[in-house]
Amino acid sequence: MKPQTRDRLLLPIVLPVVILLVIIGVLFGFSRILLNVTATSATVVAFIVAAGIVVTAAVAAGRPMVRGSTVAAMAGVVAGVAMLSGGVALAVLAGGEGGGEEPGGPSGGGVVTLAAQNIAFDPNQLSVPAGEPFTLAFTNNDAGVQHNVDIFEKEGFSGDPLFEGDLVTGVADVDYDVPALDAGTYFFRCIVHPTMTGTIEAAEGGGGGEPGGGGGVTVVAQNISFDTNEIDLPPDAPSTITFDNQDPGVQHNIAIYEDDSLSKSLFQGDLVTGPGQAEYAVPALSAGEYYFHCDVHPNMNGTVVVGGDGAPGPSGGPGASGPSGDGGSSGPSGGATGATSAATGDSGGGGSGAAESSTVTAQNIAFDTPTISLPAGAETTLTFDNEDPGVQHYIAIYGDDTLAENLFRGDLVTGPETVDYSIPALDAGEYYFHCDVHPNMSGTVTVA
Repeated sequence: MKPQTRDRLLLPIVLPVVILLVIIGVLFGFSRILLNVTATSATVVAFIVAAGIVVTAAVAAGRPMVRGSTVAAMAGVVAGVAMLSGGVALAVLAGGEGGGEEPGGPSGGGVVTLAAQNIAFDPNQLSVPAGEPFTLAFTNNDAGVQHNVDIFEKEGFSGDPLFEGDLVTGVADVDYDVPALDAGTYFFRCIVHPTMTGTIEAAEGGGGGEPGGGGGVTVVAQNISFDTNEIDLPPDAPSTITFDNQDPGVQHNIAIYEDDSLSKSLFQGDLVTGPGQAEYAVPALSAGEYYFHCDVHPNMNGTVVVGGDGAPGPSGGPGASGPSGDGGSSGPSGGATGATSAATGDSGGGGSGAAESSTVTAQNIAFDTPTISLPAGAETTLTFDNEDPGVQHYIAIYGDDTLAENLFRGDLVTGPETVDYSIPALDAGEYYFHCDVHPNMSGTVTVA
């Protein structure tokens, strides 16, 4: 090549372009390495490569003349350092994962799955084997939002947590290695969003890689109906219900109540949009008969039989008394009548007519009021206006924010739409309400 051509074309134009392409190629390949190792390993690898670049550049700059061969050698050295350090990091990482000797890793405890979506855990009840470490496969589906899982021994989340999971910014997955838990009930929450809570049942012989501990059953929803009107579960042990929703684009779930007055919720499965499946971890239930239905379509219902025939249960069929023992005065009045009127949106029902009407609006994933005022001892019509297009909301009333006692649950409403909820007579006092789909939407019900 003529010196004139080299000096006017190669050095000022071609050489920088070639160098730029080489840099882009090295950076792309290097990024693939860093994204496949841990944060600590990525930092170490990046530091080694940066040091290699500085040293190589210093050697090249110290020469009397920088030739093309010198630049090529510099690029080769940098690429070699990056490949070598990255390969070592990947080998170390692979060895750590494959060895299975990490303390706290799952040694027979299996994998339990948990997701966070719409600022709520799915599911909020887990079952794990007692005395065995396990892997908690956690998925954060809330884009740009941080969640984690902390496990406590006490329901009030007091004291030091038994396990603290790293914060995860969605959308992302992480595997938490949880140490062995003794048999018993534990409580978990998200440290960023304390309203996101749940329970863990650690039972002897439970888990086995499934979210539920006792035997598992499968329930299918198709054509707005369940394939069975009876679910059989073992007594006094956590169990798994595999729920298969085959109705495309339709939401269903399985919720278990003490009886068909819906005054006491024992388990509420997350909504599943079909076609889709979910593994419901049902907590231990005493022998007896209970009531289950789909919260979205209450006509989809049946009986949960725990422990077989002959065992006394809290359920007595339609109109059975709730936990209050007096016909369910604190729950929907009139047994199934309160649940039916709420499901259909009728404002009537019961002996005492609606004494007062209130309106609550949902907009931008928030209620327009933190307080609902209702009259004591009288049935009330609550007008619910959902103005969030395509988003589902509803209003559920509980005894308090522990959600232990459900007093009313309205039908899901896809916005924009307005419905009238028939609220049963409540005793004077303060209660808690929220949207079960978006639990951060909450407030106080004042009955006076």
